Amino acid sequence: MTYRHLHAMAFLLALGSGSALPYTDARAEMLASADAVEVDSGEAGTGLSLRTNVMVDDDVVRLGDLFMESLSVGDTPIAQAPAPGQTIAFDARFLRQLAYAYHLDWQPDSKFEKVLVGRMSQRVGAAQVLASLGEAIHARSGNDARMDLVLDGGDVEFVLPTDIAATVGVQNLQYDPTTQRFAAMLVIPAEGPTVQQRRVSGSIYETIDIPVFARAMGAGMTVQEADLQWISVRTDRLIGNVITDSRQLVGMTTKRPLRTGQMLRASDLVMTPAIRKNSLVTLALKTGTMNLTVTGKALEDAAIGQSIRVVNVNSKKELTGIVQDPSTIVIPVAGQLTLN
Repeated sequence: MTYRHLHAMAFLLALGSGSALPYTDARAEMLASADAVEVDSGEAGTGLSLRTNVMVDDDVVRLGDLFMESLSVGDTPIAQAPAPGQTIAFDARFLRQLAYAYHLDWQPDSKFEKVLVGRMSQRVGAAQVLASLGEAIHARSGNDARMDLVLDGGDVEFVLPTDIAATVGVQNLQYDPTTQRFAAMLVIPAEGPTVQQRRVSGSIYETIDIPVFARAMGAGMTVQEADLQWISVRTDRLIGNVITDSRQLVGMTTKRPLRTGQMLRASDLVMTPAIRKNSLVTLALKTGTMNLTVTGKALEDAAIGQSIRVVNVNSKKELTGIVQDPSTIVIPVAGQLTLN
């Protein structure tokens, strides 16, 4: 083995030393002096075409990754690959020295020419992390209530090589039901040797689903089932008389304009009038076997079951009754003397 072969091998060993960038001055000198590396198939004179963007799925970048054509020495490692999901750049100087060291027929067109090398990756997102933590906390606490986990410092995710199982293990879980605080060690993957790990802590909040409007509602609109959607909210954020049952909304009328997704309170709505002011209605008195009815006029709006003031159109007497349906007002027995 020649001195120059040994020099080229020293360059490759330097690449394996753990440095992230492949083109320091020292390595450039190694490349410049490694001019006796032999190639088996006339790469010199073939007019190689450089790739401008490369994705690798390995710990190292190989010589063959950089060119479109096949090389006899294409499997030769020439740099450490970037971290999964990251990118590094090989500039014109490094590429020129690399071509010289391996007797490749290639020269940069300008000093700005470069190759961007990215590393393939997969992600374990925040939702998957929180789901794994939630399952572990449910198992520890025995509490089946729905919960919202909030991590101290914000959401956590992991970026992994493609050959690692994208699973999350939860170890050393500590849970305090009094303060609703937890701490744990997250490990990737869940089974087998740990590739990545991170200590996390946070708070637990119970949640429930509540009905809200799926669209903006103006004042005086009657609520239908189709107007509603459900959202999950933390119970500690439910203040006042927030409505949690859609049956308290359907058929009601909005008192004021209300936004999409806004938490709703009983004070935001009123019963939808079954009878409108000035409409003609039937005034009914039922006592024993007697049923007496006359025509009346509503003096105000009222919903079914509500009290309403009416007037007998014949006697002009004002009465108070209860709305039975959209056309009938039941007059209490005490009002029979004034019905006629």
